Amino acid sequence: MELRTRPQTLWSIALGTALVMGMAATAGAQDDRRDRADRNQQEENKDQGSAKSEQRREQAEARQQQARQNAQRDQEQRQQAVRQEQAQRRDGDQRNGRQQADANNAERMQAQREQNQRRDAAQQQERSNRQQAEQARQRQGESRERQQREQQGLAAQREMAQREAVQRAQRERQSQPPRAMGGNQSVRREDDRRNDQTGYVRRDDDRRDQQQRLGRDEQERRIREERQRADRYQQQRDYQQHQLAEQRARELQQNRRNAQYRYQQQYYDRLRQQQYRFSARNYNYYNDPYYYTPANYRYSYGGRWQSTNRYGADLMRQAVNYGYQEGLRAGRADRDDRWRSDYRNSYAYQDANYGYNGYYLGQDQYNYYFRQGFQRGYEDAYRNDYRYGRRDDNGNYAILTTVLGVILGLQLLH
Repeated sequence: MELRTRPQTLWSIALGTALVMGMAATAGAQDDRRDRADRNQQEENKDQGSAKSEQRREQAEARQQQARQNAQRDQEQRQQAVRQEQAQRRDGDQRNGRQQADANNAERMQAQREQNQRRDAAQQQERSNRQQAEQARQRQGESRERQQREQQGLAAQREMAQREAVQRAQRERQSQPPRAMGGNQSVRREDDRRNDQTGYVRRDDDRRDQQQRLGRDEQERRIREERQRADRYQQQRDYQQHQLAEQRARELQQNRRNAQYRYQQQYYDRLRQQQYRFSARNYNYYNDPYYYTPANYRYSYGGRWQSTNRYGADLMRQAVNYGYQEGLRAGRADRDDRWRSDYRNSYAYQDANYGYNGYYLGQDQYNYYFRQGFQRGYEDAYRNDYRYGRRDDNGNYAILTTVLGVILGLQLLH
């Protein structure tokens, strides 16, 4: 009994041991499975954490990229706003500039309109003055014609009496011995004697002019030349005189030469008035005796001999006398201003056209003789010694006849 019980016990022990070992093995396997599961879970958790980190990083990068894009967009919007503001400012400046330019143009146009209105008014006044002058000239012409008709009956008797008086005076001078007289007194007495004879000689010239009248062809040639010269002078005179007058007036005002400035304005006014009178005349070349009167004088100008008749000679004398009188005024003005003696700086000397209308003489010749007289008148007035002129009974100064003769150098041809 005991023997059978011992193997069963061993078997039970062995079975128990086997069961214990099997259960231990099962438990170990389960533990291994749990460990592997834990490791797998940990790996999975780790992978999931890495994925989340990568996702967060990507999200952060995406947010940064969006922020940069937003910042760039904001900057572009600000720049665009600045550009729009600058463009608006430029447009405003351009509008203001255009408005200012329009205002300036409107002012200029208004000034031009006013200037045109003044010019039109001046032209209208000038036309009215011309018409009045023409009417006055016609009346004067009719009056002269009446006087001429009344005097023609006595002309022959006067001419005979005058020729006899001239011959008698010449015989008396030849029979009398010369008397010694000093200084300007002798010159002035000689001037008086020559002036007394001028009227007689001129009347003889009138008679000879009628007898020696030029032919029609020569008269036509003179008229053509004179008309062309007069037209050229009248076309260029206004602009040149105005420009020179303005320039000289500014210089005088800057130097405070008040007396000379007043004289220049007076000279310019006289010059313009005289030229208006010339323009208003209805000049008839064929009624002017200059164009059919032959030359009876010669004179030297510019190194050449020139010829003219007594009407051209009268204009030469007039140029010297007008120049002398204007020189007196200019010299007194510079003396009143306490300015240095400088006749060449005077506007009247530079212009030298007072009394000239384009007829009988070239402008250069008239200017030359005017300036010769001007220089002497200026020196007489500035120095207050009157070596070249004298005062007549009417209180007017005139250049001495002897001085005039030296300046002109006229010689009778026959």
